[in-house]
Amino acid sequence: MEITNQKQAVSLKIQKSVALLALIIIIGLIYFANILSHSTFGLTRNQIALFIVSGFALFFIFHFLRNHNYIYYTDTGNKFILRYFSLRPFADKKNAIEFSKAEFHNYEINVSALGLRKDLVIYRKTPKGLAKYPPVSITALDRSDREKMLSSFQKLVILNQDNGG
Repeated sequence: MEITNQKQAVSLKIQKSVALLALIIIIGLIYFANILSHSTFGLTRNQIALFIVSGFALFFIFHFLRNHNYIYYTDTGNKFILRYFSLRPFADKKNAIEFSKAEFHNYEINVSALGLRKDLVIYRKTPKGLAKYPPVSITALDRSDREKMLSSFQKLVILNQDNGG
């Protein structure tokens, strides 16, 4: 099975870029095109600009807290492969978790940021004991892909328990 959220990742990047462009255009129109030069709805131009910037700031904080990742997962063959990278600005590090399916021990899902983010933690059997991988945000996966991936993990857990792992 192969799972990727490439379409969602591109869509999220486009949404953020369009939002930033819209903010720049709106603020530019308010100040440089003399739109709203008089009091509107009982608010000054500065108050309206502050309100608009605050709304955009909340939008970006929401996406920052969710920590969306591009995800590629496959369990085809004898290997477990999870590749991911953050969609946050200036986060260029690409990560991969790759090992034999027989080494897969367990996984857990941690919900944080007031339920806005779901993080996956993977445990691997090694000769020295259990290795715990850093959390991977799976928030950007749609529900069906997330359920497929977790079902695949559960099958690996059961298979490895039956094989004496």
